[in-house]
Amino acid sequence: MEFQLPSYVLYCLNTLESHGFEAWCVGGAVRDHIMGKQPFDYDITTNARPEKIIEIFPKTVPTGLQHGTVTVVTDGGNVEITTYRADGEYSDHRTPDSVVFQETVDKDLSRRDFTMNAICYNPNKGYYDPENGIKDIKNGIIRAIGDPIRRFTEDALRIMRAFRFSAQLGFTIEENTAKAAISLCGLLKDISVERVYVELKRTLTSKFATKINPLLNCDAFSYLGLSIDGLDDSFNDLPTEFAFRISYICKITDTDPMIILGRLKSDNMTINKANIYLALLNQPFPDNKVDLKRMLNIGERFAVETVLDYYDTLGMDTKQLPEDLEDILLNSEPYNIAMLDINGKDLIELGFKGKEIGEKLDMLLEETIQDPTLNSKDKLIEKLK
Repeated sequence: MEFQLPSYVLYCLNTLESHGFEAWCVGGAVRDHIMGKQPFDYDITTNARPEKIIEIFPKTVPTGLQHGTVTVVTDGGNVEITTYRADGEYSDHRTPDSVVFQETVDKDLSRRDFTMNAICYNPNKGYYDPENGIKDIKNGIIRAIGDPIRRFTEDALRIMRAFRFSAQLGFTIEENTAKAAISLCGLLKDISVERVYVELKRTLTSKFATKINPLLNCDAFSYLGLSIDGLDDSFNDLPTEFAFRISYICKITDTDPMIILGRLKSDNMTINKANIYLALLNQPFPDNKVDLKRMLNIGERFAVETVLDYYDTLGMDTKQLPEDLEDILLNSEPYNIAMLDINGKDLIELGFKGKEIGEKLDMLLEETIQDPTLNSKDKLIEKLK
């Protein structure tokens, strides 16, 4: 199980060792390699202090000096290098109030979250795995290091991370770890919603998203307006876009997406997409070209294609609809008011006023949705007479 590290990561390890320090590749990259996945981000842990790291590398960024982290910038990529440390108290259930730098890697590994993330590797020394993380990875287990109550009380976001890893990897959360996570899920209210949002988004869009059900069952997200007893296994088969999955949850719980996404401080684009998706999901299945154009009038093309994917997962016959969609777009068949060959200004000139203008435009749109050959100014004016 040899780990072929990229040259820029080897450069960082070799540079630290040539100056008399220990250095290990640690964390997610090692975990991913053991699982047969290609790592993308590499972290190094070392007994070199931050000031020494800055001294021996030509280009660095002090990304987290208070926690011993320096980012080394190389031509091949950036590497976060963190000094061995032990953490002090976590009064905010998120970050340690203080850190104490250590000389040995064991203490550094023992303060991490899960066994699978506490494996380190050095090309000259091989793997170092004092927490038996490799065994847990092979058995598909997520296990807190040491006392799980302490691990989750220190940093409540680890509760979300446990379920996110479970949803992404399909792993089972070890019994005591799961019990501790559920018993302390109320601490999630103390975590910034921005952090919760990132983890929730990753979890709900994962291959095994229903692994989050234990958190949903204990109403961990009711403060966000997300209250649901659990998700059916079919949820895992839905289109994976976050806005769609949230809109689906809103449909089955009769919830406004703005409630959940607003409290999560989501971006406007995601909120708008979720509202469009919900409107589309509340529409009857478009089994013909006319209904498909009515659907297009509600949402943009990206939304319609995603909803058609959803219908496909339900086993509905959608084979013809994508062809109809391409035909509509290719022939510029009108499906919204902006595509009509007449506008509000034209109707004012014809003597229409106030809300009557909108009503007439809606009527003309419906006529042209059913018969696109009507979309010429003369024919539309004739329809108004």
